[in-house]
Amino acid sequence: MMNEVGSAEVGAEKAAHTILEFGASHGIGRSLVYEEIAAGRLKCRKVGRRTLILAKDAEAWRDALPDIVVRLLASAVAKAV
Repeated sequence: MMNEVGSAEVGAEKAAHTILEFGASHGIGRSLVYEEIAAGRLKCRKVGRRTLILAKDAEAWRDALPDIVVRLLASAVAKAV
């Protein structure tokens, strides 16, 4: 099935997102999306002039995000030393 922007859907989740769609769905701005791409943490694809982020790449990016509890514990340990 194709939606109005032309990307295929898999179940309830889209198979690919534009930069703006990805940012909106993850609560981050366009600049941060481009920073994540430039840093190599978020994989994207080009289709003509469009930049798309596949659902599997979005999931991999989410899975690689640091756990907040671990960062807080590491910070507390560093301050104690």
